[in-house]
Amino acid sequence: MASVRLDLAVVAAQAVFNGSIGFLAGSVAVHAFALQFIGDLMAKGVNYLGLRASFRPPDANFPYGYGKVQFLTAMFVGMALLAGSVSFMAYNVIHIHEGKMEMPSALAIAGMLVTAATCEIMYRYLSCVGRENNNLVITAAAWDNRNDALSAMVVLLGVVASRLGAVWADHVVALVVSLLVIRAGLVIVTDAVKGLLDARAPAHILAEVADVVNDFPEILHKNDFRGRRLGDTWELDLSLRVDAGMSVNRLHHLEAELMQRIYQRVPHTGHIHIRFIPNRSS
Repeated sequence: MASVRLDLAVVAAQAVFNGSIGFLAGSVAVHAFALQFIGDLMAKGVNYLGLRASFRPPDANFPYGYGKVQFLTAMFVGMALLAGSVSFMAYNVIHIHEGKMEMPSALAIAGMLVTAATCEIMYRYLSCVGRENNNLVITAAAWDNRNDALSAMVVLLGVVASRLGAVWADHVVALVVSLLVIRAGLVIVTDAVKGLLDARAPAHILAEVADVVNDFPEILHKNDFRGRRLGDTWELDLSLRVDAGMSVNRLHHLEAELMQRIYQRVPHTGHIHIRFIPNRSS
């Protein structure tokens, strides 16, 4: 959790820093880049809140927990990103059409170098933490920082080209960054809709669960094999056929062993529902 909070703090600082640099240097590309950091901050903030909500125990009203709050909040975040980025793009296109293009100051170059270096440092730090803890969320956050570092270098090229005489370059890069923010907003909205509609668990998750089940020779057949995302965790519903003569005591131990192995093998597994069906010969 400490690394997640640090990542949130750095992203918030980057949003403020790049917004200030964009205003002081007069660079619309850096302004657009600040908007991208604001989007990252909102998206990562939703993930953090979802992670915190997942720790809240289920109750009588919400027997499956509070994980889906993350998807509802993510929907509003994605829509806000889309509205903001489309508005900024329209504003930028109008400026290009009217010829209101200005050369950014050298301050933008220094700002992008600082931003790129900070994002690269965070990428390396979070990569180490993700590997040490085998945490896919932290690893994804690391690669998000690497992408931000590469984006900062693209913005830097636009600023340099603009100062070398191609004043339009800063505005063109701003349009490209705005498109990236729009894409991020669409991804967030799409994932939120899938989460709210109980989309099927990815094939690789079900395949890992199947590998665990296949390690138990007492399980004769997989009748029903389903999974859905519930917040940050996977809910699994398994219907398994076993020998009709198996004792109740052995069934109890088999269920406990199977659940333990799935929790060990498949990250972010939440509820597991297992039903055993007796295999009666006709």
